[in-house]
Amino acid sequence: MRLLLIITFLISQMVASSSVEDVTIGKFDFVILKKSYNIYDSKGEVMKLYREESNRDLTFVLRLTVKDITGNCSSKSLQDGAYTIDNKGVTLYSFWDRGGKAYSEPYGARVQRYEIQSDASLKLVSSKLYIESARKKHDNDSGMMYLFNPPTTDSEKEKLKAYINEVEHLYHGSFVYGEEAKILIKRVKKALQEKRKALWRSR
Repeated sequence: MRLLLIITFLISQMVASSSVEDVTIGKFDFVILKKSYNIYDSKGEVMKLYREESNRDLTFVLRLTVKDITGNCSSKSLQDGAYTIDNKGVTLYSFWDRGGKAYSEPYGARVQRYEIQSDASLKLVSSKLYIESARKKHDNDSGMMYLFNPPTTDSEKEKLKAYINEVEHLYHGSFVYGEEAKILIKRVKKALQEKRKALWRSR
């Protein structure tokens, strides 16, 4: 009972400054909460998905950064996100970029697909990403340079492998590059464009 009261209080606090949407995935009910934030040098919006239980409790399922701008006018880290929901699951789209003279901020994209299970849980079935951890020619210590200049020696191949392993660990996905990376980025940008169109239509 005490846990329910705490959850109810937290939800009420979020609702006060958030948008709320009820959605159905498969035969199960979920709630989407979007909340804006402005903390220190970061501002943006986050989406959280909750599963609605039979006793009306809400169970947290996943989150997505819908928008984030961190830094000042001369050097910014930018993140944009979108999502689509269908009868079988949820797809999350994330895009990282830089603004101004930001050299050590990430650039890249990720697509994650979650599918609904018989117990109402969402299972991550695919997560593909491409990330450049810094601007080209500004990260000569890691194996990132070999994304642009294919490695030739065993040492260079190991550096590239170590870089990819680190990125996969940090961003929770399977790294793709080359033509597949271009297709991934194009797919994410298209999803973000559709999100912006939907926002304009709703105004």
